[in-house]
Amino acid sequence: MTTPFSYSTTYVLDKSHFVETYDASAPPATPIKAYTIAMALGLAGLMLLMLTEIDPFVAWFVVALGGLEAFSVRYKKAWWLGRQLISKAANTELKLTVDEEGISSESIHVKSTLPWNEIKQIESTESGWLLYHKGGKNYLSARALSEEAKVFVVAKAKRVNLKGA
Repeated sequence: MTTPFSYSTTYVLDKSHFVETYDASAPPATPIKAYTIAMALGLAGLMLLMLTEIDPFVAWFVVALGGLEAFSVRYKKAWWLGRQLISKAANTELKLTVDEEGISSESIHVKSTLPWNEIKQIESTESGWLLYHKGGKNYLSARALSEEAKVFVVAKAKRVNLKGA
């Protein structure tokens, strides 16, 4: 008779954790695709300015929106990271538990559990795993886990991914 697996650890939600989370979970975008809206707005604004009798203020406003969009694409990571670092979760301790039931996290601000049966897919990244479920996706960092916990998550990933295929 084997005992059920259970692993618990605590770590601080600091800048390095948030950077790792962003790098692992942000979808990669090609530069052309990322800046398409910015280029379209800028071009539309210039066309309004040169080809119509519309008030130049409106045309320049559309050009400025294109510039703002380009700025938001360029600094997307910094903006996201800044928002996380000023949130109430920043620099708080999180207790993470991985067991036969699922993955639980608990801090002074949140208590959540993601059962294994609700996870549709587990994607391995360079530094952890992306857990896809009906509510979106969560990131599980490997640096917070022991070797036994990593082996357990990999085994669960194989079962979950086979079940979903």
